[in-house]
Amino acid sequence: MKKLLTTIAAFSLCLTLAPTALAEFSVVPGPPHERQFNFEVAPGQSIESSIIVRNLGRNDITVDTYGADGTNSSQGTFALTSKSHEQKFLGTWVTFENPQTTIEAQGEVQIPFTLSIPANATPGNYGGGIAVEASSAELKGDDELNVPGAVTTSARIYIRTFVSVPGEAINDYGWEKFSFNGRSNNNRSQFHFSFRNNGNTIAIVEPKVTLTGLLQKKKSELSLPQITLQPVTELNDIALRWDDQPSFGYYMATASVTFSEFDIARDEKINPSTQIRQIGINLTPWYITVILLGVLVFLVGWAVYHNITIKRLRAEWKSYKTKQGDTITSLAKAYNVEWKQIAKVNKLRKPYSLKSGTTILVPPKK
Repeated sequence: MKKLLTTIAAFSLCLTLAPTALAEFSVVPGPPHERQFNFEVAPGQSIESSIIVRNLGRNDITVDTYGADGTNSSQGTFALTSKSHEQKFLGTWVTFENPQTTIEAQGEVQIPFTLSIPANATPGNYGGGIAVEASSAELKGDDELNVPGAVTTSARIYIRTFVSVPGEAINDYGWEKFSFNGRSNNNRSQFHFSFRNNGNTIAIVEPKVTLTGLLQKKKSELSLPQITLQPVTELNDIALRWDDQPSFGYYMATASVTFSEFDIARDEKINPSTQIRQIGINLTPWYITVILLGVLVFLVGWAVYHNITIKRLRAEWKSYKTKQGDTITSLAKAYNVEWKQIAKVNKLRKPYSLKSGTTILVPPKK
């Protein structure tokens, strides 16, 4: 019983302290920038700027500030490398005089930083960000209650930062792969894309897939979030899920990918170009396909046999000029055949009436 009460007390302590330990803060670019940083800096030059961090919580917080290179998430969207990741560009070009800053509760601090471009930097466009990271306060262990020290958690907010190093722009990006794998077991149906950027400019990639089928009343469209393709980057196997894939049917998937160059100075997409590819998708199970093919072969065979039979009868039957009172049923009875056969051989249509003096084909009398 004592052990149970000790466990409940320890659990309650964690629930009580954990929420108050989480840092609440916001980060915005310093003036004159608004939602992100867009710089143009020549090799060997530096520029000064700042970020504004607001502590929204009721406790003082200490934040770490640093620059980070741009990268892509598993879905190709813009992301930053982690603090421990090897930095090559913005992660080394951005420096803070005081990387760690303490902010009072409900307080606000403007933190300056310097962006320095190495003299040997390659011309081109670079994406990254200014990251602000705050760790939650650690909970001290209680030996009496047998509560270990709580694991610290971190919250990170970043401001997108784009830097243009003047020089010749090389736009060399492309679409490498488009494929589909259907639902199997518990796996979801997915389209797969691969893209590359061998140039020195940032490309904005906007993929979408339009699906049309024989039994569809309207087209359905799938799209991926906008992809920021960094220079000298390959994105392999970007997946787009088809959650409402039907169980059977034949569909045409038309993939449309728009590439645009990202203009850092104007913070907008320019020079868009669109590429289109198509693949056919058969969602019908193999056994149903076999059955349908069997039915189709039977129908084609029957049609061929029917046509051959009609041609043979036309060659064997003789001409007959109808008289007053002749009907298709009276002729069928007279020549001992089905009236439908006379109608098919002579291509008669409803109401199958015969005019006197009309020449038709009838079988020879036996």
